[in-house]
Amino acid sequence: MKEIEIDSYSKINLTLNILAKRQDGYHDIETIMQSINLADRIFIKEEKEGIKIKCSHPLVPVDSQSLTYRSAEKILHRYRITRGVKIEIDKKIPLAGGMAGGSANSASILVGINKLFALNLSNKDLREIGEELGMDVPFCIQNGTALAYHKGEKVTPLSPINPPLWIIIINPGFEIPTKWAYNNLNLEWLKKEKNNTKGMLNALKEGELPEIAKNLFNSFEGLIIKKYPEIGKIKDRLIEEGALGALMSGSGPTVFGIAQNKEQALKIYEKLKSEYKSIWAVQTV
Repeated sequence: MKEIEIDSYSKINLTLNILAKRQDGYHDIETIMQSINLADRIFIKEEKEGIKIKCSHPLVPVDSQSLTYRSAEKILHRYRITRGVKIEIDKKIPLAGGMAGGSANSASILVGINKLFALNLSNKDLREIGEELGMDVPFCIQNGTALAYHKGEKVTPLSPINPPLWIIIINPGFEIPTKWAYNNLNLEWLKKEKNNTKGMLNALKEGELPEIAKNLFNSFEGLIIKKYPEIGKIKDRLIEEGALGALMSGSGPTVFGIAQNKEQALKIYEKLKSEYKSIWAVQTV
């Protein structure tokens, strides 16, 4: 019986600019996303029929309406695969944390089923399927460093960050509904804010760590920190302990800090691990 194992990488947003609300209810955005090696582990096994999903985290939905189920169902049906799959998810990525955990799992299922049944689909083919499932899914198929735009589903790969960055991740342990965050944005106020995309692209091209840290930006932060001041406090603590820059990822609440190197990342981790239950020192991938 064939089985595939795959790492399902989370992401952070180095920049996130919300540009305008669209007529279809979504928003036009411009964001530079980066994969990190805080990852779930996905196991996909061929079965005689049906789709069975298990997850190590009890709050992750696995029924027929869940993103994981719909992802498997879509690719199996599209390519007329009559066999079934059993999917197991070893969950490490924080739930509803602004790190695309659900989208990463969806992407890994598409990639894994492509390998399991030797469909020989290209990344472009998989990204097109991913667009139908969620805005972050195409990036999570691509992984690495990328500029995403439109609703977030259009992805332009960028050169990998070399050497990889060392990042401290802190999740405060509560959830922020993405829909609430978008619905409460003041778009007129956002138009007056600086768009850091160009600055970040230049910093990434030059590989200048201080410039990367300087150009971190997230349109959601003003709104979210006002309602959830704990996020601002986490940013402050990371900077106090030596992070070059800190930012909330996506619509939150996860916060990341950029360290100078591995030694400093581990030092910050050791200093803050007694204050925060969900904290990791990770690298970009």
